[in-house]
Amino acid sequence: MDRMTTQLIDLAIADGGTGNAEVIRTLEKHLATLLDAPYALGVSSGTAALVCALHAVGVQPGDRVAVSALGPSMTGLAVVAAGAEPVFVDCRPGSFALATDALDAAAKAGPLAAVIPVPMWGYWDEDPQVLADLRRRGIPVIVDAAQAPFLRLGPQSLAESVDVICLSLHGRKPIKAGEGGACLTRNPELAERILAVRNFGQQTKFTGTRLDPTGPFASQFGSNFKINALGAAWALVQSTDVGALRSRFTTLRKTAQAAFEATGIAWQEAPQAGAVLEHGGYGLVALCADAGDAADMAHQLADSGIEVDTLRYSYAPMHHSPCFAGHQASTPAASDLAARAVACRLEAFPHPLTLGD
Repeated sequence: MDRMTTQLIDLAIADGGTGNAEVIRTLEKHLATLLDAPYALGVSSGTAALVCALHAVGVQPGDRVAVSALGPSMTGLAVVAAGAEPVFVDCRPGSFALATDALDAAAKAGPLAAVIPVPMWGYWDEDPQVLADLRRRGIPVIVDAAQAPFLRLGPQSLAESVDVICLSLHGRKPIKAGEGGACLTRNPELAERILAVRNFGQQTKFTGTRLDPTGPFASQFGSNFKINALGAAWALVQSTDVGALRSRFTTLRKTAQAAFEATGIAWQEAPQAGAVLEHGGYGLVALCADAGDAADMAHQLADSGIEVDTLRYSYAPMHHSPCFAGHQASTPAASDLAARAVACRLEAFPHPLTLGD
């Protein structure tokens, strides 16, 4: 363990290891800078971040929340945990982006309390006008950016384009706390509500540039969604040198692309919006011509010792999960993309990499 890690862990322990430790405040500042959001609040997991964000934007039990059908089941489970009903929205053909016509159909079927796009494996292809129209109509946009901590857009940042960004700091994500997450927003009222949900319903106050919990517990709804200080200290070590992290993932990405090419199967990378300045950083997605080619590529990679996410999780539209079996959904474009996609997180590729024969 290096000296900085030891020092930060010692500081976290000295503060009792709690979710109010100073190392967490410092980590929040680093994450806020990374995603250009003035307010960052550490929480216990990426799923907890979604639950806090849903409560903060006013989602009530029984409300309908539109969710990308191509997102992971954890996204839909967070909606259920908030007492709301997930409404699975199809994608644009060949893209992880929400389809405008599918969103319109979901809204016509009943009011939407929020919409959750998901940049899977770090790919962002959402139409900024669609997001702006949703927010103008009073429908909050929450991004499940668990797989996109490095996502950068221009000319308008992601934080400016949506209401809340939710990060995961799980041990398989680029920035790791073991278990942990964060909510990021440019809206001070949402930041206050998120903090209250995270801290047993405590009211908040600004102390300088910082938002702190204060006052009695249960002054409003809340629970204990605080991040553990020891995990936050580990994440802080990584986030103090984001340049080194970026460089590492750039190298891993090149290794992954070479491995995909070495299979000899034709593929195209999943599309991204023209406004994307930096990929989200989590993984690489190849779209093959058909399901047969995708299966062949996936098994070649797996036979070479590479963990293939789309095999590991039997990747399919979210509503195929048994937990959501009672929900009616038709997402043909999402089904087609899932069948043709081969996706791996970048950290599945050792460097240098030698593929088997």
